[in-house]
Amino acid sequence: MKNNQKLTKTVADDALPKDKRYVIWDTEIAGFGLRVYPTGSKSWILEYRPDGGGRDVDKRRLKLGTSKEITADQARKQAKLHSATATLGGDPQADKNEKRAAITVKELAHEFMEKLVKEMNAANTAVSYKDAFKHILPALGARKADGIKKRDLGDLHHALRNTPIMANKVLAVFSSMMSYGMTMDLIAKRENPAKDIKKFPENTVTRFLSVEELERLGEVLEEAETVGIPWTIDPDKKTKHVPKANQRTVASPHAVAAIRLYLLTGARLREILQLKWSSVDLNRGILKLEKAKGGPRELVASMATIDILRNLKRVGEHVIASDSAGTQSEKPRYDLKGPWSNIRAYAGLSDVRLHDLRHTFASHAVIDGTHLAVVSKLLGHKSITTTMRYAHLNDPALRQASEQIGGKMSKVMKTKG
Repeated sequence: MKNNQKLTKTVADDALPKDKRYVIWDTEIAGFGLRVYPTGSKSWILEYRPDGGGRDVDKRRLKLGTSKEITADQARKQAKLHSATATLGGDPQADKNEKRAAITVKELAHEFMEKLVKEMNAANTAVSYKDAFKHILPALGARKADGIKKRDLGDLHHALRNTPIMANKVLAVFSSMMSYGMTMDLIAKRENPAKDIKKFPENTVTRFLSVEELERLGEVLEEAETVGIPWTIDPDKKTKHVPKANQRTVASPHAVAAIRLYLLTGARLREILQLKWSSVDLNRGILKLEKAKGGPRELVASMATIDILRNLKRVGEHVIASDSAGTQSEKPRYDLKGPWSNIRAYAGLSDVRLHDLRHTFASHAVIDGTHLAVVSKLLGHKSITTTMRYAHLNDPALRQASEQIGGKMSKVMKTKG
């Protein structure tokens, strides 16, 4: 077989291996060749002189792909493109190496979290972003961030359609991460792949406890920290142990206190769990929330809140003691999922999330006539616009219309009955 001829599929198929590797050079494109190995494998290559060429510039060799990966025509098109790039002063092999070394989504996410999110935001915001990355990284973590297309992110967003709130959070977090990467020149500037991807509608119905439900919850909290809650087994979960008759589980007084504080202050859960005794001023009735979402702020505590704090045993530096409380490596309690799951089930409030206790504080404040601006400040909202979701609860016009329409409908139904 000739070492110089136009490279085609037939030429590639007919090229037989020899004791040493050899190259068949194309007669139309300078530097385009087919490299044949003793093993029988074959690769399309391009030899060129980078940075515009010149005899004083050393040649470089770029692998375009194997004969099984791309056809002769596809290799020829690539060879033309890369040859033109080299002629115009570029270096195709250097570009390839740079892409290979480009930052991955996982690496960008790590830098984004460490250098921006954790440094510039409250701890609960960082936790929220971390939750989003639990979905992002398994799907896209190994990919080059520069190579993520709108379709890739759209597919992930669609895959999470059954949890619309998380799906939209993933979209927002990925968008912020890409913007950070472009701002810091970690990835090339381009249109953000999250742009124009339509978010899923979210259920914005606010669930809050009625007076009767609050009374029931209060009774269960008292029972939980004194005699304990009856232990039952979830029929959907496997267990090796069978509960003994009248067996009860006594809840941690700190866990119960956290639930009460969450309900009585309107603070965010992380703000309660990360609150330190050094930030509590019982004489002035002030709680200094150093790691609040919108930045450090002071929360005015009610007498009921102060009473809870006065009667709570101090174990470590955090008000709500964790398992590591009082040790050199003390960390704040991470969540209340375990105790809250048992307490709400026993209280008949299985549909109530922990965050709904914050909604309950805000909702009853508005129902009782507290001005929205005041409620906004109590909740730590940056803008009163966020607090407007509770406005309908104390709208006289809405209440009047509701009473009028409801009265009319009731009268008609009674008449026809």
